[in-house]
Amino acid sequence: MRGNRLISTIREFLGRSLRPGHSEPVADIPPVPLPADIPAHWRRYRSMAGPYERFALGYPRNWESMVAESGDPVHLSAPELDLSITVSANPEAVFGPQGVIDLIESMALARGLQFSWTDVAVDRWGEDGWAGSWAWRDQDVDGSHRTWRVLVMGHDQGSLIALVNGAQQDFSNHLELCDSVLATIALPPAALLAPENFPLALCELLNDRRSRQDPIWYLGEEGHLRCEELVVRLANIYRSYLLRQNLEEVAGLLDLELHAVGDPPPAEQGWEEVRERLRVVLRREDAIRDLDVVSVPLPGGLVACPVLDSDRQITFIPSSQASVWGLDSRAVLTWAVAALDAESSVHLIELRDTETDFLHGFRIAADDGYDSGRLLCPSLRSTLEETLEGPLLVAMPGARAVMVLRDSAQSRALLKGAALRSYPERARPLSDGLWLWTEAGLEPLES
Repeated sequence: MRGNRLISTIREFLGRSLRPGHSEPVADIPPVPLPADIPAHWRRYRSMAGPYERFALGYPRNWESMVAESGDPVHLSAPELDLSITVSANPEAVFGPQGVIDLIESMALARGLQFSWTDVAVDRWGEDGWAGSWAWRDQDVDGSHRTWRVLVMGHDQGSLIALVNGAQQDFSNHLELCDSVLATIALPPAALLAPENFPLALCELLNDRRSRQDPIWYLGEEGHLRCEELVVRLANIYRSYLLRQNLEEVAGLLDLELHAVGDPPPAEQGWEEVRERLRVVLRREDAIRDLDVVSVPLPGGLVACPVLDSDRQITFIPSSQASVWGLDSRAVLTWAVAALDAESSVHLIELRDTETDFLHGFRIAADDGYDSGRLLCPSLRSTLEETLEGPLLVAMPGARAVMVLRDSAQSRALLKGAALRSYPERARPLSDGLWLWTEAGLEPLES
């Protein structure tokens, strides 16, 4: 909804340093700030890649924020000042202080600026990262000056660029405040594998551990980890890795699974064995029409499908299985919704007004395959309704594209456009319309 506007805004800011005029490095480069905790009265922002936190930062409560739909970059603006901070993560690694300097140099040369590595202020960032600070000043053709300051930081698992820019006087007068914001930036530990690095590292470790007689592990074209007939869904096993934070332990679990006889099919598993693994997804009725699986019809041509969750895959449940367990489809669904609703936290991306910073709603972005199923969770619905202080409006163009806003005429116009644009592009499309989310459940909104 606001992602395209944010990208355009950032390009506009960055484009200023390329306009006709004169640019030169500043004489006094601000040093790398000392990392600090977020003050208790500030807002906190987390940039997530699924369950992985790329960075977190804090900023004053009266500052405005704009966030792309993906959660990155985030753009912060000081009220009544020509002063802003844009922060964006990059999965590319930074190797030591030279890597920081190289990244800053590439930015300087791209803008046609004179650069000397001796001008970069470099220091450690936390226990395992490095950071570098550099700045330059633009003079526009009208004679006005604008100061830019870049702070680059990172380690083996990725990098981050924070760009401060403002009118020269505002920049100079509020340099300490900007440093306080930059000081709150927190990176994940370098020892924790980022999602881009996890698949290959796990695959290499599994092959290092195998004997000569064991088959080879490899990454399939569809992105899953494979070994003979065993297929491992990397999204699920990565969540398991983040909980354990131990790659050897995860590899050991997969080794055991490969050499075991294997899990019995659902028909051979008792209710007590599976009920804690139940989850739920939404699908279009026509998408599962030829599948003989447990499902419960919903309005608007959708169905709720209870599934079994594991590190390897999401497994739909054969229709005959409910009777084996002595339950009907709705009873299985009730257990599945309760198990999903009981999860401790759900990652939500704030959707705020670009002018007023008013919180319109959230995008559900847990990235575990169950974003759509959470629209059946009463505890989450109550929390969102209380937070947004009003009735809820939903757009769900795809199973992994679920947006929840407070219902209003403006929200209906925004979400209708988003649903219509996004629906044809989704791998698992759900609906190109809007829905009300009440205590009674999901109800299609008449056009």
